[in-house]
Amino acid sequence: MKIKIVWITADYFLDVDYPIVPSIGNNFEIDWYILLDSFPIDVKKIKDACKTKNIKVHFYKLYKKWYSPLSFFEILNLYKQVKRESADIIYANISSYVFPYLLADIVFDKSNIIFATHNVNTPKGARYENLAKLNMSFLLRRFKNFHVFSENQKNVLESRVNGRNILYAPLALKDYGKSSNHLLRDKLHFLSFGHIRDYKRIDLLIKAVQLVYEQTNKLFKVTIAGTCKDWDKYQRLIKYPFLFDLKIGYINDHEIPTLFNSHKFLVLPYQDLAQSGAITVAFNYNMPVVTSNIQQFKEFVHDGINGFSFNSESVESLSAVLIDCLNMTTDDYGLLCKQTNQFISQNYSTKSIIDRYRTYFRTMLKTKK
Repeated sequence: MKIKIVWITADYFLDVDYPIVPSIGNNFEIDWYILLDSFPIDVKKIKDACKTKNIKVHFYKLYKKWYSPLSFFEILNLYKQVKRESADIIYANISSYVFPYLLADIVFDKSNIIFATHNVNTPKGARYENLAKLNMSFLLRRFKNFHVFSENQKNVLESRVNGRNILYAPLALKDYGKSSNHLLRDKLHFLSFGHIRDYKRIDLLIKAVQLVYEQTNKLFKVTIAGTCKDWDKYQRLIKYPFLFDLKIGYINDHEIPTLFNSHKFLVLPYQDLAQSGAITVAFNYNMPVVTSNIQQFKEFVHDGINGFSFNSESVESLSAVLIDCLNMTTDDYGLLCKQTNQFISQNYSTKSIIDRYRTYFRTMLKTKK
């Protein structure tokens, strides 16, 4: 008899679970609850990916804002429905600002629920930073089974609490399909991609790019793509608009392949993070990356092998690395891409990641017995 799993995915984490759930459907019986809030999703694509598997897909609409007292009842009704499934394992990939962790503590048997923990340490400057820290502290104290997506976060979790059952499996590469643009990477362009938050230091990128232009007088482009609730404060920093291609707003999935295939480097100037989803998209499209030298990036970026690093929070250091990138020959860049491909193949194959889930689930149930 197959192990039965209820898998809960918030729509904003669908890109994390979509490469995984359909791929393990042959090994487990899965009821996949996808929580619909505000992110657009392709319902047909999800159903098609699951229709030949042992997977039942349930779309559960959330009508109340996370901070509304009425969301308590929405989450409670969801959890009651999940409990009626009588699953062997519940896997929850949902962040919590108020009720999901609290209600899970009341409703579920803690021995069979696993929480995906994306930010064991809350990045400095994250939205609702203090509330996020409070919720994570509650989660780590009250539950025992966790999934982390980086070695760094695993180490942080183990330093905060003892005796937890931890799955370490990195984010799978995020494949958004092939590009329709046939003029790919013919010019040296830099890309910043993802939701814009203070800790991601887009201000640092803007200042460094302009310093590069002032020092070299070279023309190049930097695309900044992603949603931002307070873009005006970044816009005011831009002295040379011709250096920037701004795509501020939601980026549709079909736009992503061309974005990544038409730029030569992804630039992540973060001052802090847990892990980066954008880097897995870059890896999927074999794009080298430029990152700050914070500890969290060191397992993903090996300087000179699959990208370059600069001193965190230093405009001068980032500008120097960008100049080095501008001065690379075609052969230099080709070698860097070849090395990037080898690094990805050795460390981030989808099969090896999925095998980690399978092994963890089976071991977890054996331990319970």
